[in-house]
Amino acid sequence: MKQARYQAQVRMCAAEIQAALPALAERHTPLILVAALTEHLRGALFLSREARACAPAKARAMIRRMRQIAFAD
Repeated sequence: MKQARYQAQVRMCAAEIQAALPALAERHTPLILVAALTEHLRGALFLSREARACAPAKARAMIRRMRQIAFAD
């Protein structure tokens, strides 16, 4: 139940981000857009770690998972 709620929240947030991407893609190059998203993610992980909501190992695991998704064979 807890995992299903988490997944629903992730999907909802992802849909909100996805809705904003077309407008951003019209105003910025793909390189700038990806760099900005990366910077945003770095900030989110840093703040989560500072608030003790995310341990460094958990942050590294999230980054590994993103690499798997982005560079899937």
